[in-house]
Amino acid sequence: MGLFKRISDIISANLNEMVEQHEDPEKMLKQAIREMKESIKAAELDTARVLANEKKLKRELVNNESDVKRWTAEAESAVDVGNDDLARKALSRKLAHGNIVQALRDQLEVAEPATQTLRHQLEGMNAKLAEATRNLATLSARKQAAEVRKKALSSMSAGCDPTVGDAAFEKFDRMREKVEQAEAEADALAELRGDTCLPNATSNKVDAELEALKLHRKAGQ
Repeated sequence: MGLFKRISDIISANLNEMVEQHEDPEKMLKQAIREMKESIKAAELDTARVLANEKKLKRELVNNESDVKRWTAEAESAVDVGNDDLARKALSRKLAHGNIVQALRDQLEVAEPATQTLRHQLEGMNAKLAEATRNLATLSARKQAAEVRKKALSSMSAGCDPTVGDAAFEKFDRMREKVEQAEAEADALAELRGDTCLPNATSNKVDAELEALKLHRKAGQ
């Protein structure tokens, strides 16, 4: 059962450590599953041979039990007709087949439990294979997650280096300075234009005041 323990170890392993050690748990599990299938195939052949032998023993047992009954009947018939020689021969055959029957029963007492044991072992192996196959997809997902986590940690470690990204920050500073310069120039231009327009605005206001005063004076006369 070393193969099944190895599969269990792979499934329960720390995949992060396996990836860091350049091991491929998915590949390892696939290889273990292939080996498991080969072991199951061999176990199936062994179980089939044992089962075939058990069936053969049962057939021979049935045949010899039938022979015992047949020679018993022959002996009884010989006794009924007073033929002791024929009766002895029939009883001799009966005893021979009886011995074979006993030997076959002894063999079956050993063979039947052995067959059951092999069947149970084979069922267990198939169950383990099914479990390993189901876990293969989960293991693949865990492997991918471990690889992604490793890359993320590597990126985070790189981000802690103060020299990383200096060029990007310098570029940003230059752009900020350009924007600030443009804003300053726009403010200055607006201020200049405001000063130029001020005399015209004052003159217009004076003219309006003058006209209003004239009207007021005319109304008072």
